[in-house]
Amino acid sequence: MFSTTLVLLLLFVNVGKALTSCNPGKTTCVTEDLLHMIMRAVPTFKDSNSKTDLERRPTFFASLKTSQTLSSIRVIVKFDDAKINIGGGYDSTTGIFTAPRNGIYIFSCVIMANSGGDVHFQLNKNDQLYTVGYATKSNYGAQTVNSLVDLRKGDKVYIKHRIGSSQTVHGFHCSTFSGYLLSK
Repeated sequence: MFSTTLVLLLLFVNVGKALTSCNPGKTTCVTEDLLHMIMRAVPTFKDSNSKTDLERRPTFFASLKTSQTLSSIRVIVKFDDAKINIGGGYDSTTGIFTAPRNGIYIFSCVIMANSGGDVHFQLNKNDQLYTVGYATKSNYGAQTVNSLVDLRKGDKVYIKHRIGSSQTVHGFHCSTFSGYLLSK
């Protein structure tokens, strides 16, 4: 993001220099109108009231503070430490993300199994299985699942236990859940 901002800043500095050397209405400045359009379309850095779409995109990142035992197939993993929650879509008390607006979202989940155990889990969209994951039996084995999901405002996404037997998800911020609006 910083590099994109820097590129835009350099572009506009150079565009400004080009515009000062152009004479409106002359055929030597073919791109003058295009440059003016670009400059009007992008909010200025001086305008503190303007927010770009990127700044308003729903985004969250949450981790699991302490290990959580999943005792049944209905248990939702509650990633209780929401470090980022732009748009307020993630509820750390329920573990559920509710889409505040329509779009294609990307979700990422890292589940680490407790020592010697395993964890069967799934990402759900509106109470329906979307993708599955399995953190293997090993010394703190983990798996990452990434999913692109087309959501409508109000749709719900969460991570839940996938089997009936009891399993434990390792906490201590090793297991995480995150997502953000990728495109409209």
